[in-house]
Amino acid sequence: MLNTTGEEDSLRKKVWNAINLIQANQLFVHSKNLEIKYYDDEKNKTSIKILPEILSLCVLNALVANSAMLLVGGHGGGKTTLVKLLGRMFTGMRLDEIESSIVRGHPQLTEEKLTGTLKLGKLMNEGVEEVVWRQFITGFWKIIDEVNRLTPYSQDILLSLLAEGKVKYYDAITSIEKYTLYGTINPQDVGTFEF
Repeated sequence: MLNTTGEEDSLRKKVWNAINLIQANQLFVHSKNLEIKYYDDEKNKTSIKILPEILSLCVLNALVANSAMLLVGGHGGGKTTLVKLLGRMFTGMRLDEIESSIVRGHPQLTEEKLTGTLKLGKLMNEGVEEVVWRQFITGFWKIIDEVNRLTPYSQDILLSLLAEGKVKYYDAITSIEKYTLYGTINPQDVGTFEF
């Protein structure tokens, strides 16, 4: 018999609550299921649990430190909504706080809008370049909506974040210690770039 700590039990309940709440309210519709076999201590036998594939994988991504997941699907399929709700459930942040960590992909997205900006007062008065990092960079829960609308240059900034855990802007570098990142992609159309 496996002994679990209160923390593990709490996390397990949180995971099941997230999956059940999203399913019960039909916030995301699934076409495929995962069949998971596990040993049930209470019944003293192997049991099978049927779980919605995409939702379950999104939840698992949220549990792994410095993880990233790309959701691909049609317009209006609920990809971004799903990730926002999971962010609310797992972090306890308000939806408006989650929303402030979303980068909406479009070709005009500049490095400044993605990473940070200079403190203009300090630059003008003291000649010092001090970076104010964007919520997307400093926050734990990161969402990039429509990644394939970002230019290759902007995509490179994101890949640097994933590969090195660091972001550079002017001469300032910040490390991203822990994060969970979700990206969404809609079908290729006018205004999208190859990813």
